[in-house]
Amino acid sequence: MLQLDPRLIADLVGKDLIAFGTGGIGKMLIPYLAQEPDIKLHGVTNSRVTTVDAGTFLDTRLPIRSLDTWAKLIPEATILLCVIRKNEASAWSACEAAGFKKIIIAPFYLIEMLQDLYNPGRMPTAHPMLRMMCLANELRDIHKASFAEFKGCHRGQTVAVVATGPTLNYYTQVKGIPHIGTNASFLKEGMSLDYYFIRHYEREWCDKLKEYNFIKFFARNEWTEQHHDYDRFPEYLIEENNGRRFFTGEPNNELYEDITYYPLMGGYSIIFQALQFAVFTRPKRILLIGCDCSYNGHFDGTPLVSSVTVLLPAERFVPQWIEAYKKLKLFTEQHYPDMEIISVNPVGLKGMFRDMYTESYLEEHPEINRTECEIFDEIEL
Repeated sequence: MLQLDPRLIADLVGKDLIAFGTGGIGKMLIPYLAQEPDIKLHGVTNSRVTTVDAGTFLDTRLPIRSLDTWAKLIPEATILLCVIRKNEASAWSACEAAGFKKIIIAPFYLIEMLQDLYNPGRMPTAHPMLRMMCLANELRDIHKASFAEFKGCHRGQTVAVVATGPTLNYYTQVKGIPHIGTNASFLKEGMSLDYYFIRHYEREWCDKLKEYNFIKFFARNEWTEQHHDYDRFPEYLIEENNGRRFFTGEPNNELYEDITYYPLMGGYSIIFQALQFAVFTRPKRILLIGCDCSYNGHFDGTPLVSSVTVLLPAERFVPQWIEAYKKLKLFTEQHYPDMEIISVNPVGLKGMFRDMYTESYLEEHPEINRTECEIFDEIEL
């Protein structure tokens, strides 16, 4: 059997693994992993196995047991999801329900390589190293075209970055400063944007975008490991909006000073790509608007639902956001100490940046001691 390139399995070495999935992907991937001496693969499971001993998997001699059984035998093991994309969310939830804390998804490059071997008649997929080189070239060209002209363009100004949390309803737009919006923020009554970032193909929003005249940035989701085909922006949408492209490093949260050469930070939210762009324009002050960082839904009353739950259960992605904000704070303090970040009507971010409250928000939240609050005054801006 083919020996896998050690570089392709480096992320799996050193972990006590249990493979979840006995379908097509599992049948391709698990036999190869089972033969690798550096891979500690203890066994196999899926959501349908309910017994302590359900035999062995193919000719690997790996035992097949229920999730509950594995949770009792090796509770600290890492579950390796070997399932198709549309089943990742349900598989992840099943593993968490059984008590597993460490869950990862089978690397897409391994799956693609094995698909080439099992289906020699399919269109060949580029070698992973070639794909990496193509990605680097594409990222450089696209980011230069999308971002180069904006480097330092708002130096000395105040810039607002607009998310879609409920506190957006308590913000009256400050005139004369650039606003960078995300997701459905452009639909907020009275909101006028200068820039706009979108990462997921939400048909309801995208159908309306061409009616609005602001600079629009669309994510290149198809290069990310978490990409789903239905989440790819169609080319006509980019064309009719004179759209610009960008890449993220999802799930990596790394930040770089020059975004013309590097992907924007991940953070499991579009707000972080908008914020890194804002930093790139070098303002003296960034206002965080509607960045509630809470479970309270959105300004328009819709619940907090996100495709990020494919990778992170709902109760865990808000802490992930908070960690990303902390990283952004450290980055700006180290590289741009002359830049101030103000959180307007903070909820989950209270105490992280400079906190300011609007009068309308305080009026509807009498539990907040207004004598201890700094009032948001646009005159200062």
